[in-house]
Amino acid sequence: MKWLINGLLILSAVVMATLLAYRDPGFVIIGHQSLVLETSLSVFLAVLLLFFAVLYLLMRLWSAIWRLPERWQSSHQSKMRGRAQMALQQGISELLEGDWKKAEKTLLQSQPQYLHYLSAAYAAQQRQNIEQRDKHLEHAQQYAPAEQHLAVNLAQAQLQLKQQQVNLAVTTLKPLQDKYPRHPQVLKLLAQAYVAQQNWHTLLDLLPELNKRKALSEAALYQLEVQTAQGELNQAAAKSFEAVKTTWERLSKVQRLQPAIAKIYVQHLIANGATDTAEQLLRDSIRQHWDKDLVLLYAHVNVNPAQQLSRAEGWLKQHEKDADLLLALGQLSMRNSLWGKAQQYLEASLGLAPRPDTYQALGDLLNQMGELEQAAAQYRKGLRVAMSE
Repeated sequence: MKWLINGLLILSAVVMATLLAYRDPGFVIIGHQSLVLETSLSVFLAVLLLFFAVLYLLMRLWSAIWRLPERWQSSHQSKMRGRAQMALQQGISELLEGDWKKAEKTLLQSQPQYLHYLSAAYAAQQRQNIEQRDKHLEHAQQYAPAEQHLAVNLAQAQLQLKQQQVNLAVTTLKPLQDKYPRHPQVLKLLAQAYVAQQNWHTLLDLLPELNKRKALSEAALYQLEVQTAQGELNQAAAKSFEAVKTTWERLSKVQRLQPAIAKIYVQHLIANGATDTAEQLLRDSIRQHWDKDLVLLYAHVNVNPAQQLSRAEGWLKQHEKDADLLLALGQLSMRNSLWGKAQQYLEASLGLAPRPDTYQALGDLLNQMGELEQAAAQYRKGLRVAMSE
């Protein structure tokens, strides 16, 4: 539609100019020394218009010739980028297919960029060619834009961790932590490296930031907290009980009451004769988090058997059908020499969950009561349950 309008406008202008020239053609005289040129105005204008048209075309032609190398280079680069993109797509497909050698070759065929080198580094590692992997990573760093250096370093650390080059991974990640102290992926990979190193002391300091930055899911963070606390407590136990207590003080109050963490510390307390502290900690932890392991452990803390039995019986109000609590009550009743009550609790526990340790406890009770045949029968039942698990 636009070209039609423009054509009509030009046609109208030509018609008007022709009519004007027909009515009054005018004249133009151009003289220079003895040379005189005389023509009509319309012819002069037509020649002048033709001159400028030819001049314009010559200038366009010169401009096109002048820019020809630039256009050729741009076209060449565009073609090479297209080939590089195709090589990247094909290389990724071959990576997914597990053809590592072919993928590495394809990725490096046509003007590879940092993504090509990163992918090639992965392929080289899969072929266990670590030296070649490191060369590809160096090229990735070289060709990557400044804003992509973090991504390249993170990829490098992941490859190093996967290859179990833990110390190298920490060397890669520590400068990133200094530069990006709140970056979730940096923190997450550092945590993985510290776990591999069993560097629980440093990891313990990292846990609050991991939690704050939501670098891990709640379940994963809880598991890591438990693993870290257990590792740190066990390493401290190899030194001294005082080191265990110092490590315990470094934990947050929330961590101390976590069942899996409290259980480890209670076991160290019991082993070192600090039963009063162990009993108090167990009660506090159970009050916050009902846990079968802590309940069963409570029955083995020797502080005040009568008082312990009374407290544990108070838990029946909310956990009447809990087989673990009934087992613990049976064991506490045995320590209080309440044989009949102990038997009732143990049999009630077996009615809810027939378990080897409960049969063992009932057999021990009957054996102590002099009922040897019945005790042997309970031992056999427990053995059959244990073998079927």
